[in-house]
Amino acid sequence: MRSVGKYGEYRVLACLLERDIEAYQAININQNDFDLTVVLNQEHVVRVQVKSTDLNNKATNNAIDGIDKQYDFLIVVIFEGQGKARFFVMSKAEAMELKGVSKQLGVTQVCSRVPVVKTSLLPFEDQWVKITNA
Repeated sequence: MRSVGKYGEYRVLACLLERDIEAYQAININQNDFDLTVVLNQEHVVRVQVKSTDLNNKATNNAIDGIDKQYDFLIVVIFEGQGKARFFVMSKAEAMELKGVSKQLGVTQVCSRVPVVKTSLLPFEDQWVKITNA
């Protein structure tokens, strides 16, 4: 998929709106560290960074960079083919802890020649409540 990043952003935006969470695309001119703005109430806005990858590409660990930017939540979207997507929602602190001292956050691995999502990401799958409870 050529535009996996933008497609991931739109899929996350749709998921948020489907959950009655008020969300908008960020304005790239002055909000370039995050992709989406979520309005939880009149006094509380959170910034969401979206990173997307295709599970079945030629990479062995689909490493994600740029997670040290200014945002509140990271949502990793992993496309598995046939329109199926998996969403992993974590706070910036959780993302940075997962990344550890590595330069990038590896989100997939190859097991017995089959690409799979890393087990360290599984606790974050579909954790949309983290955003609504922020």
